Amino acid sequence: METMALDNVIRFPETARSSLGDSDRVRILREARDLAAQKLREAVRALISVMEADFEKRADAAEGSDRRAFCYGGQVFLRENAVRLEGLFAAGWLMLFDAAIAGGVRKSIKGPVSALDELELVDLVDMDEDIAVKAVAGRLNGDCEDGLFAASRRLAFLAGRDDDSIEVAKMLADAMQAALKEAGMSGALRLEMLRNAERLVASAFAPVIHDLNAFLVGRNVLSKLRRSYGKPTGGKPRQVSTEPSGDVFALLQKLIGPTVAAASGAAGQGGSVPVSFASMAAAMERAIVQLDALQHAVPAGVAMVPSTSILREFRASGVGQELGHLDAVTVDIVATLFDFVFDDEDIADPIKALVARLQIPVLKVAMLDKSFFSSKAHPARRLLDVISRAAARCGPDVGHGDPLYARVADIVDRLQSGFAQDASLFESLCDELNAFLEVQEDEADARAVRAAPLVAERERRELAAMAADEVLSRWLSVPLPSAVADLLAHEWRALLVRHYLKGGDAAWDLAVSTAAELVASTAPRVDAQGRKALAGKLPTLVKNIHMGLDKIHVTTERRLALFDCLFSIHAAVLRGAAPVVTTLWPKAQAVPEIVSETIATDEAQVDCISLVGADDVPAEVEDGEAQERVAELRRGDWVEFKGESGPVRYRLSWVSPERGILLFTNPQSPRALSVAPAALALQVERGEASIVPVEPIFDRAVNRALESLKAA
Repeated sequence: METMALDNVIRFPETARSSLGDSDRVRILREARDLAAQKLREAVRALISVMEADFEKRADAAEGSDRRAFCYGGQVFLRENAVRLEGLFAAGWLMLFDAAIAGGVRKSIKGPVSALDELELVDLVDMDEDIAVKAVAGRLNGDCEDGLFAASRRLAFLAGRDDDSIEVAKMLADAMQAALKEAGMSGALRLEMLRNAERLVASAFAPVIHDLNAFLVGRNVLSKLRRSYGKPTGGKPRQVSTEPSGDVFALLQKLIGPTVAAASGAAGQGGSVPVSFASMAAAMERAIVQLDALQHAVPAGVAMVPSTSILREFRASGVGQELGHLDAVTVDIVATLFDFVFDDEDIADPIKALVARLQIPVLKVAMLDKSFFSSKAHPARRLLDVISRAAARCGPDVGHGDPLYARVADIVDRLQSGFAQDASLFESLCDELNAFLEVQEDEADARAVRAAPLVAERERRELAAMAADEVLSRWLSVPLPSAVADLLAHEWRALLVRHYLKGGDAAWDLAVSTAAELVASTAPRVDAQGRKALAGKLPTLVKNIHMGLDKIHVTTERRLALFDCLFSIHAAVLRGAAPVVTTLWPKAQAVPEIVSETIATDEAQVDCISLVGADDVPAEVEDGEAQERVAELRRGDWVEFKGESGPVRYRLSWVSPERGILLFTNPQSPRALSVAPAALALQVERGEASIVPVEPIFDRAVNRALESLKAA
């Protein structure tokens, strides 16, 4: 087993005070650290076994040979490196634990990216992996919240710190990533591992967190800790949410409760004997039997009208009336939530028709397991979340021939026909749909990798043009002879752009000084001495202009025309006469305009959308809301663009580091879309583009239901 060198000395702040001496604190912390390390080794061993089997299952179900080989490769790697991964994970935990207790935070500092291949690596691989690591920590924080809070507070107390900043979940996620890297796992396989681990870490590590807290309580470390315990802020205790996971159900019940409670109360008054557990169980069994019949009454592939009438009718039936209070409330809550889903304008009607067929399976899940309402990790909730991801890319006009729609429809058919009471079917179908979406996203990312060099090169040219315009604006903003203004605005601008792209500082400086001397040479000379000095400078000036025109290959005809005009201007100045001047060079248009251009190579084709005029600032966006929404976009978000042939949705795949140019791809389209942030903000303001909501379907329904409750 390979391990990392560790510093076993745990240091404490000078201000740490407690009834425990420093030696006791060090001892307990070290024992807690080592206990957790041992328990984590056991948990990782079990986790690897599950993930190895999962890779084999994915490989057997894979459609393509590349995907199959990839999954089998993951299985082999885990089998051959299982023991080593255990050791590396434990060693990583020990190192991160010591650093956290001592107050040292090791942050990875990423410097500027100089090469395009490095840029792609950071944006398209590292960013995904960072998101996956955060998702693992987030899943732990969500599913093991109370245990992690208690462990964090107890460890912080032992370390003599008055905060709860020891992020145990982050340490576990970081240790997992570090172990995979240290073991030599490839980036793509590592990302797959982390994504798969997200759904498993809570069940794997929850016992470890429990045992850690039990050990600390056994050592009398904050044995009576309460959830509201927190760091004082401004003399007031920090307010920490104390809602248990079931409170979502309780809050939703308030939307429905009075009617159901009245009905249940009337039923309860019909006899003197309370309803027994046996009778409630019998009523539930009859309800499940009837729901099974309703579930299989709809043939596979038949679209349902997005309506909750089937749930309302069941609730009003004799079997529905026999339900106990809690189960009756559950039926009405599920029906209400589906009402909100069907009223959601951001969900395409074809997707609503598919979701409508999930009403009975979801109701059965909710009746059998009330944690469905509060746990996002519940398999049924996870499947609904993944369907939301699919809905985001389908668009409002998705057709039945769309491969993604067809896959979602197939999953709904299989769930409707195969689900009885075991929620594991939701889990396996969720994984299957996730895998399908990931393949599509991988294809889109590969397209982005091919398109990114085109966008980056275009961006470099835009930056070069901006730099040249900034320099030339000081002269083009004042009256000049037309020939001089024409030369500066065209040939000399092209020369400055060339020098900027090549990175020649000396050549750039010479071109700028030559432009300054040319403009100065056109100013009137009222005294003979000034005209004599100009005559001495003109040969060098003419030579430098010729050299600049040579570098950009100006034609002989154009060169002769330019120098004929310059000769006339200088001749007039040397005679003491003022040269003829024109009006100011035309300024940029005041109203911004969105322009489009297509760039292509054998590798990729990109439609580039940018904004010109008014300094590229969308003047129509007065309140800044559109700019803020565009600035908040992250890789993986979807935007709907309205075109002549109808709306099309694109996924944000890459953001350029220089100007923040947004590169979008669509799994169903060979073309990529490059959009300047200012242009997209103006499109959003004008209604020509809209940002697709990322909140899952059912979460949106729950939140809207709670909003209705608050407004009531």
